[in-house]
Amino acid sequence: MPRGTLSQEIIVAAAFRVADTHGMDRLTFQTLGRELSAHPTAIYRHFRSKDELLLALIDALHQEALAHTPPPTDDWAHDLMQIAIHTHAAFLRHPNVGAIVAARTARRENEFRSVERKLDCMRRAGLTDSDAARYYRVFADLVLSYSAMDASLAALSTDVREADLRAWKTDYLSLPPDRYPNIARVARQFVTLDDPQNFITAVQTVIDAVRIRAEGHRS
Repeated sequence: MPRGTLSQEIIVAAAFRVADTHGMDRLTFQTLGRELSAHPTAIYRHFRSKDELLLALIDALHQEALAHTPPPTDDWAHDLMQIAIHTHAAFLRHPNVGAIVAARTARRENEFRSVERKLDCMRRAGLTDSDAARYYRVFADLVLSYSAMDASLAALSTDVREADLRAWKTDYLSLPPDRYPNIARVARQFVTLDDPQNFITAVQTVIDAVRIRAEGHRS
């Protein structure tokens, strides 16, 4: 790549390609240099460390999620669900990155925009400022942590992932009922770890809690 043509956006896009294909362990400035046909020192002109690059990747995930999320409507609960669904989808499109970033704070523009949209929903629901801040945290952390867990599952090798998924239909069904009576009662009703409805149910639970809290203030 000709000198002076690199940008943070180009590097981040290349970092996703490397991480998506080879995993985060292979994401080094040397690997990025080869991906971009540039010397690794050119990467350092834009990112001082791998951690700084990682924060940029997190912000890019927020940007991707926001780009797919429909504009706000007059239904705050619908808007929260859409934010959750598209954040989750962005993590699953980049599972090797999504699996490790839930606990980090990007402190960049797209993260700020994402937080602003979630808080807007909380305030439109009718929460007080203190409750809006609290329930924002619960909602955001649920979405990010669940998305990271599902990304971790998606990032596993095929044989390991299939063994984990199969266990709920084999190992759990074979447990002795006298020792595990509750498992024996419901084991045939277990859903798979990767059933999309699991995430929707978790998010809906928080949305219902927000609604109940807001109604409590109004009453």
